[in-house]
Amino acid sequence: MKKIIIRISIFFTILINIILIIISLFLGYLYIYPINIELIPNYTPTKIYDEDNNIISSENNYYEYVSIKDISPYLINAIISIEDKNFFNHNGYSIKNIIKASISNIKNQSYDYGASTITQQLAKNKFLTNEKTIERKIKELKYAIELENKYTKEQILEAYLNTILFGGNIYGCKMASIYYFNTKPNELTISMAAYLAGMIQAPNKYNLFKNLDSANERKNKVLKEMYNEGYLSKDEYEKEIEINLNSLINNNINYYEEEYLYSYLNYIDSLKLNQKEIYTYLNKNIQKDLFDIVNETLDIDTNIAIVVLDNNTYGIKALIGNRENSRFNLDYATNVKLQPGSTIKPILDYAPAIEYLGYNPATILNDSPYHYSNGEKIENYDREYKGFMTLRRALVESRNIPALKLFQEVKADRAFYFANKLGIYSDDLYEANSIGGATYGYTLLDLANAYLGFSNLGYYKKASAIKNNIKPTLVMKPSTAFLINSILHDVLKDTPYNIDNNYLMAKTGQTNYDNKTKEKYNIPDNATKDVLLIAYTKDLTIGIWIGYNEIKEGRYLDKYKKNLPKVIAKYILDKYSIKNNYYDILDDITLKYIEIKDNKAYLAKNNGYYEYFQKGNEPLTYYKDLIKA
Repeated sequence: MKKIIIRISIFFTILINIILIIISLFLGYLYIYPINIELIPNYTPTKIYDEDNNIISSENNYYEYVSIKDISPYLINAIISIEDKNFFNHNGYSIKNIIKASISNIKNQSYDYGASTITQQLAKNKFLTNEKTIERKIKELKYAIELENKYTKEQILEAYLNTILFGGNIYGCKMASIYYFNTKPNELTISMAAYLAGMIQAPNKYNLFKNLDSANERKNKVLKEMYNEGYLSKDEYEKEIEINLNSLINNNINYYEEEYLYSYLNYIDSLKLNQKEIYTYLNKNIQKDLFDIVNETLDIDTNIAIVVLDNNTYGIKALIGNRENSRFNLDYATNVKLQPGSTIKPILDYAPAIEYLGYNPATILNDSPYHYSNGEKIENYDREYKGFMTLRRALVESRNIPALKLFQEVKADRAFYFANKLGIYSDDLYEANSIGGATYGYTLLDLANAYLGFSNLGYYKKASAIKNNIKPTLVMKPSTAFLINSILHDVLKDTPYNIDNNYLMAKTGQTNYDNKTKEKYNIPDNATKDVLLIAYTKDLTIGIWIGYNEIKEGRYLDKYKKNLPKVIAKYILDKYSIKNNYYDILDDITLKYIEIKDNKAYLAKNNGYYEYFQKGNEPLTYYKDLIKA
């Protein structure tokens, strides 16, 4: 027994030494290879303009860099108390906090706990992104160390107080002081300062205009920490916790009433552009309408993301990333990768079959029992089979089995080569990709952007919020795009969601809960997890996603919620797209009067219908003539 105890003791001694060596090497790496960074005290605000060259950034109008000498000591003490008690004693980081956060992250299998000091927060906000990865955390440490080596604590604190986000598009303590309390940073009272310091952790949650009770609770927590750290006397503490923030609210001024711009401005901010003037494609009217629809018109519990693109400029005209307007919330339009569902089928299955195999809308496909190459059974969404049908009907009805068969005929590498040219990339080439399964998924912006290749008859470039002169490139035959547009026009043509005096094309997609999840959270068998819609006219494209941030009991999309993207698309495209704007028939497209006989298209004299074909692939004979022969 004694020997076992000795061995265990030796083992842990060796383990601790190894950990210390690793930490030493890691810290050595951080110190030996410094990075050159600069704090620019005289910050010049960025001017952001809409498509008509009107300034849209409130930051430009109300931001002003403030010297630490002109900031209330109450705010400084409050922030140190709640954010970084050892700020004046550490070298930019805390080993104790890093170890504590690492243990929490391991337990939760995430990177949610950051152990960030004020210096690290400044490094991240000024030089890095909010990406939660080990690589970013290491960079954050290196930047923090460099800041501590190069600048005084007062300079670091000053820069932090001038760049930290206080909700929405409100940066720096001067903007925050004016917005919330109509006062200057050096005139903040103890309670005002405690509130501002406390809200940094979660600006939307502690927004006193929206969540007054939570804001007061947070303010009092900061006051308690200030008292514990010796910044407040007992009398001061007891007096301030009795003050309700409602009595301090700024009721006379509202510099930031244009809350509807936040999603768009947040996206611009995420691009980390080093420019003093930024000219965007933003259409304020569309942006305002989207904001009102999402935040005022719709009384539902789901989240929503929307992008509106200009087909001609490839510009992002409007964007809603989340129903909650905070930079700490995920952007479901441009950042979160979604399962594409059936919106991927035109990109990965049907267009490549037309492009490479010479197929056309009248090509016959067989919707019959089928398996993946590995033997796994594939089913349609309705678990039915409809037999032989045209390619047009298969895509309009979004049948899974015909889509997979086309993908297999084209071959995965060629299908993804086609998709890559539309900005749709994947590290895997699984057959399940053909019907919307994806290991990582795509952003709503990626998917909407890909459809610009169809709306622009084969020409594509990456959509941008920033005005540019980059020329689009031809990525497919114009005839391929024309035929896809013709088919997708049928999706909503005879529904209440079509728009008058215009040519509307659309593709829907949805994902469902697996059986295990449905059973765990009491979700009906036919429930939908989330829905996507890409709808477009000749001049505008809109992408819409509706779903939930997290799975909870009873959370699913019913028929009403599933149709909301169509309602929104109809309203926006009907209001803002150009009327009577149709595609002219292309030189290499021909229109034929046909009939389907023996699972093949023939020219028809009677009882037929008109269909488009690429020249050279159209039927040339009549069925009756063939029979006579």
